[in-house]
Amino acid sequence: MKKILLLSMLLSCFSVGFAQNYYPIHNEGLYAGATRIELYGGMVLPQSSWKDDGEEVDLGDIGWAAGLGFYRNITRVITLGLDGNYAQFGDGDERADKSYLRTGAATGLVALRVNFFPRQTTRLYIPAGIGVGHVFVRQNNDDGSHKTYNSTDLAGMLGLGLEFDIDESIIFGAEGRYYLMRTRSDVKSEFGKDNIHYGEILLKFGFRF
Repeated sequence: MKKILLLSMLLSCFSVGFAQNYYPIHNEGLYAGATRIELYGGMVLPQSSWKDDGEEVDLGDIGWAAGLGFYRNITRVITLGLDGNYAQFGDGDERADKSYLRTGAATGLVALRVNFFPRQTTRLYIPAGIGVGHVFVRQNNDDGSHKTYNSTDLAGMLGLGLEFDIDESIIFGAEGRYYLMRTRSDVKSEFGKDNIHYGEILLKFGFRF
């Protein structure tokens, strides 16, 4: 009886050891062919004011930004995808005529990302993109009326990010971006500026599959 009990214990230990040593091993970091969706949000830092016909033009103060990205890893290092972003500036300072400006900017970009240390669970990367940007500037007057100026033209983005794997499918990170948008139509004619630029500081969640 003792021999049977001892043999049962040995078999149990062997079974546990076998299970521990042969669980599925997953690749760490990035790998070619993976697809992911990223959601991000944070704050937008508008450009400083400029002078137009002797008057200071302030498109807005610190506001919020949010976006969505869809990416696919071509290789461990190179990622391609689509990126959509919206930035809502805070209200600008009151102007001489008691009005103030409220500005929003939206972009749709074809995005490229270069990943550093792609085999690690913590990575640096450089995102860049080019596409179309739309900006509107709403002038809110003292009497409650308003007028909106619009522009749609070329837009570009360049940034720097840090991300890490929470588990095999979820990614968390932080990213800083710089946007440059050309202006045309009534925005350019009204405010005398060929382009606007702004920065964003973002937190993101990514879902990998």
